[in-house]
Parts: sequence; C-alpha cells; structure tokens
Amino acid sequence: MMSRKFGTAADNIIDAKLIDANGLIHDRESMGEDLFWAIRGGGGTSFGLIISWKVKLLNIPEKVTVFNVTRTLEQNATQLVYKWQYIAHKVDDSLLLRLFLRSSQSPFRPGQRTVYAFFTTLFLGGVDELLPEMQKSFPELGLVKEDCIEMTWIKSILFFAGFPSGTPIELYMETIQPSRRKCSRITV
Repeated sequence: MMSRKFGTAADNIIDAKLIDANGLIHDRESMGEDLFWAIRGGGGTSFGLIISWKVKLLNIPEKVTVFNVTRTLEQNATQLVYKWQYIAHKVDDSLLLRLFLRSSQSPFRPGQRTVYAFFTTLFLGGVDELLPEMQKSFPELGLVKEDCIEMTWIKSILFFAGFPSGTPIELYMETIQPSRRKCSRITV
C-alpha cells in the first residue's frame, strides 16, 4: 500500500547473505549486482540459500488517512473511472488511489444489476493534507472529510483486510478471516 512512496519490499533490501552450491557465503559485494538483483525477484530459479536479509527501515507517518468511497453507474461511476485512469499515477506519491469494480443488485432499480466503483485509498498523512490534494487532482469524486478515517498505519492494515474500524491490533495475529466488508458509503 505504500509502494508509490517507498517502493516494494525488494526495493528496500540493501544486502543479503547467500550460501551458493559450493557452500560459500556471499554478501552483496561478493555475489555481484546481477545475482543480488536476481535473488530479490529478478530471476525465476534458485541461486542458493538466503540466510539473512539486511533491509532499509523506513519512517512512516504517525497517522495515515483511509477512505472507501463507492459510486454506481447512476452516480457517474463511468466518468469517475475514466478520470481515475488518467490521474491515479500522477497524484502525490503519498497517495495510493485504488479502484475496484463490481457488478451487483441495483438499489435504484429493483431486480436489475449495476456496476459499483470502489475508490479505496491510503494517504500517508492527515485528512487536512489529503482533502486539498484530492480537490486538486480528483474533485469529481466529491471526497469530504466524513468519508475519511485517520488512524495509525498498522490499523490501516486491518481496515484494508476488511475488519471493522476499532478492531484491536491483536486480531491481526489471529488466523480468523474477516467477512468481506460492505460498501462504506453510497451517496444517493
């Protein structure tokens, strides 16, 4: 969720210890940059046994902001999806603006289906920083403060896993699967 700002986990590996087929232990320098690239996902085979990783730690903000705004075809979802595809990769690096589409029963036309567009987002910062960015880059979504929830990053993991707001972090350590979350907001 933070890859736009910080890259993937593989991007933050700064060294590794690898045992090769001859039993020799190599670090980044002795294995060379090609093998170091390959062990981080750049190749599709086994190059040896990794016995340790050295990972660059990152400072993340004390609070992040999340939202899940849903729109239907009747609420201009088609135009929003069209706009999203042109701006999602250009917004601030601290903003991951995801889109999910689903077809389901229409609340507007009983017995008929409609398409739902779910804009599910993580912003590395507070809501007061997020709203101006959204107003500048995607005002058509109509995001308002009431759509947003500020929380710690670790609690955002629970949010995106489908757990209700306020779920204790300890639940993350359990193997219970959450029920799939329903739409958090549909504006009629």
